[in-house]
Amino acid sequence: MDIRKLTKTVTFATLGVAISASSAFAFTAKSTTALNIRSGPGTGYDVVDALYTGEKVAVKKCTNSGKWCYVDHSGPDGWVAAKYLKKVGKKKPKTTYHSSSSSSEPSVTLGFNFGSGGSTFTFGFSSDGQIIQQPKHKKKKARVCFYKGKNFTGKKACVTPGDRDRLLSANWNDKISSIKVIGNAAVKVCKHKNFNGICRTIDRSVPKLGRKMNNEISSYVAYKY
Repeated sequence: MDIRKLTKTVTFATLGVAISASSAFAFTAKSTTALNIRSGPGTGYDVVDALYTGEKVAVKKCTNSGKWCYVDHSGPDGWVAAKYLKKVGKKKPKTTYHSSSSSSEPSVTLGFNFGSGGSTFTFGFSSDGQIIQQPKHKKKKARVCFYKGKNFTGKKACVTPGDRDRLLSANWNDKISSIKVIGNAAVKVCKHKNFNGICRTIDRSVPKLGRKMNNEISSYVAYKY
């Protein structure tokens, strides 16, 4: 099953308005290393071009997890791993914590939330225009959990980045129906042993595997990105 990601959204917490990241989202960034450009948001997609270290690109949109971004540059456009991009241009505004000591009226705050998968960044504007920023939540430890039932039910087994198995044991071979991805993790799963046959790269939770992979997984490689 080809697993596709939804467009990242920005939530206007107070009023409940959702704005697509593709609207007024573009910004300039540079590659911090030599970096592959792929046809889709994941290492399972074909490489269509590459960036050289320090090359500037226009970031058009990012996945909901924030792990992959679509970039525009002088060659073929495509998706790159977001952690190797560094934003260039205007610096972020300094954080200011508002104090209401100068007024007897309480401060009114409108807030925005960014992020998913255990990492959230929140900031807002108080009634006098000051920026109020709250720290990021701690990221959850990267790991991948396999479940025998759909919707993350039944017996489970969890692995961490760096783990791999060329042939699952009899208790798990061809018996995985859903996969939960936690933190900055991903997993490549294959239909046959020794990473052969149909393979899929999964970097977000899948409550029900597709027909080609459900109860058909025999080998895997877990990694962090």
